Amino acid sequence: MQHLATHLQRLLAYHGWAYARLLGELASLDEAQYRAPCGLFFGSIHATLNHLAVADRIWLARVRGEAQPFARLDAEAVAERTALENYLEAGVAAWRDHLEGLVDVELLAPLAYHNMAGEPQQRSRLEIVTHLVNQGTHHRGQISAALTALGRPAPVLDYIYALPELP
Repeated sequence: MQHLATHLQRLLAYHGWAYARLLGELASLDEAQYRAPCGLFFGSIHATLNHLAVADRIWLARVRGEAQPFARLDAEAVAERTALENYLEAGVAAWRDHLEGLVDVELLAPLAYHNMAGEPQQRSRLEIVTHLVNQGTHHRGQISAALTALGRPAPVLDYIYALPELP
């Protein structure tokens, strides 16, 4: 029987795997294509990646009981492209470190936090990590659609295809 911690570590490993595959495909875009508004919820590919970086860190701060590092979901965490890629990678690593050694009861326990509107909320780490990875999948899908609109191939990012490569 797989423990929740093992499952969440695999989800987070997938999260990092999918970022790496997507960023590898985005490397072929020039700066204008990368930063141009292309109909995504956050506008450009760059802004959408920044949103993902911001959301990853906001949720991490919440589960750690730290101050919220960004005031808005459309904040720019990192302006420079390569630095943003590194920031995304470091965020996944920080999440994996945070979960290291936690047991099922800790992963299922409700955590109190405040949402972006300042309203009190409660969710478990299990629910939060599931949301985090699912949200990443959603926005990576949007970026994949932007790539195809630019005439570029979209990478295969399905979880099932990542499994053979995950720890």
